[in-house]
Amino acid sequence: MTAIQAENISISYHSRKENRVILTDFNLAMQKGEMLALIGSNGSGKSSLLRVLSGLQESNSGKVFWNQRDLSAIARSSRPRYLSNLFSNYARVDGFSVFDLVSLGRQPYTGIFGKLKAEDEGVIIESLEKVGMSAFWKSPIGTLSDGEFRKVMLAKMLAQNAPVMILDEPTTHLDLPSGIEFLKLLKKLARDEQKTILLSSHNISLVFKMVDKIVLLNDSGRYISGTPKEVANHELMCSFLKTSDIYFENENLIFNPKL
Repeated sequence: MTAIQAENISISYHSRKENRVILTDFNLAMQKGEMLALIGSNGSGKSSLLRVLSGLQESNSGKVFWNQRDLSAIARSSRPRYLSNLFSNYARVDGFSVFDLVSLGRQPYTGIFGKLKAEDEGVIIESLEKVGMSAFWKSPIGTLSDGEFRKVMLAKMLAQNAPVMILDEPTTHLDLPSGIEFLKLLKKLARDEQKTILLSSHNISLVFKMVDKIVLLNDSGRYISGTPKEVANHELMCSFLKTSDIYFENENLIFNPKL
């Protein structure tokens, strides 16, 4: 079943200096349990597209469907039960414990007063266990490493219990082992819990090994979607890399320098 779909989406970028179209006639269909990475240079529209698919930004034209329902017809109050997101502009809040932060993911279910029930607390602890952070549930947020904090944010998304998860640059500022561990967690969620996961990343060498499909946006508004091998061997990848000194090793899904 199609979990999230875009039909003929067009998006513009507006600033004091310029107004320009960054994406036109974009189409995408993601299935349940699929993990997809969105790649492209800065300014190609990755974050804007994620916000449109999340229902946080209007597109110029086209439609977005969640579970085959027109997003515009879905009440905003019910949207968090279907889709959770993590954007790169989040910040740590002093005075919050790990448990406090993850408990925010239960807001769609706790009502206007936000009172946690035993069921909610169980979901929070289970979410922390899934990301390997249950031992930190009392820890202040400020004492966590970047990798630990990122896993706690993922636990917050899991506590929200939405079938679709959208993440903007989730491995930024993480070292290589932490980045691999984080993407492996996402991959496990897609495989074992049939979560539909869409993320953006600049770490192409890593995501090409981890995801089911890739969408590459380029600076002229064009895009290509497909398996990692299909995208890596497409002409748009050459223009994205902007060099002929890198080649793609199809068998192992690795980008290597030409020596």
